[in-house]
Amino acid sequence: MHSIRARRLGVALISVACLVTGASCSSSKSARNDVKISACKADPGGGKPAAAGTIVNHSSKTSAYAVHVKFYDSSGNAVGDGLSAVASVDPNTTARWDTKGSLDAKGPVTCKIDSVTRTESV
Repeated sequence: MHSIRARRLGVALISVACLVTGASCSSSKSARNDVKISACKADPGGGKPAAAGTIVNHSSKTSAYAVHVKFYDSSGNAVGDGLSAVASVDPNTTARWDTKGSLDAKGPVTCKIDSVTRTESV
């Protein structure tokens, strides 16, 4: 698994690519609908929680994705964020993503997708 720093760098690079190349970037509902969470797990030792899922690229172009996940404890309190960058997902194909939370959390957690950015390749 990549570190949070590497994931943030990946997300930043995707965002810069949108600005520099003029690539089509979307953080719309359609990009968000491409991403699903399939696993959300607390660390049994009280460490960083983890989330994983899939991306199905419903656009017509190969795209990069940045997925921002928020972790919550059983009381609904935010207990960190996770970022995942997937560099290339061809149209109508599925890719996997995973991330770890930025903070340690004890007990059960829930995961919610906060935002998704899709950058279509030029």
